[in-house]
Amino acid sequence: MSDNEKIFTMKLIPIVQMDCSTCVSTIEKGILKLNGVKEARVNYMTKTVKVIYDSDLVGLSDIEAAIERVGYQIAYKQYPSVASKLKDLFRKEKPSAVNVISDADFASKVLHASTLVAVLFSSPTCPACKVTKSVYTQVADELAEHAEFYEMDISISNTCHDYDVLSIPSILIFRDGQLKDRLLSPQKTEIIKALTK
Repeated sequence: MSDNEKIFTMKLIPIVQMDCSTCVSTIEKGILKLNGVKEARVNYMTKTVKVIYDSDLVGLSDIEAAIERVGYQIAYKQYPSVASKLKDLFRKEKPSAVNVISDADFASKVLHASTLVAVLFSSPTCPACKVTKSVYTQVADELAEHAEFYEMDISISNTCHDYDVLSIPSILIFRDGQLKDRLLSPQKTEIIKALTK
């Protein structure tokens, strides 16, 4: 049966916390990875995503999970409260291998470092950044002896302009003061590969 003969399902899903144009491509890419999804179009103005899919190959719950995996919430679902998230945050005992730096620290910590350095450029209000930060932190814990890991908040940084960071989350990798690689919304395997090649 060809695509023209198949009957596809269409669902309009309202998204919470879609704050920038980068959100559009992040959500669309996350959904389009699913087998059976024919189309995913985000409307930034209405904060919705229109998904056309083959319900024999993929279910609505799979599509919702793909949206949540890239860091966004669905308006008609219930999520843990801020208080419970804070409780979980304070339960963490192990310090992270990722340090926050400012423009003033950048040259000494990154450009003059004697080892490989990774810098995550992100924003605290970006849902996709939160997902990438979690993965980045895991990599930092695993490769702490191999490289230095830093994070910069683009809302209070000018360094992001110096390195043409036009999309977040972005990870820039430096060696001997030179930019060696740039990763946009990367997966864990991509970060590890870039740091170990």
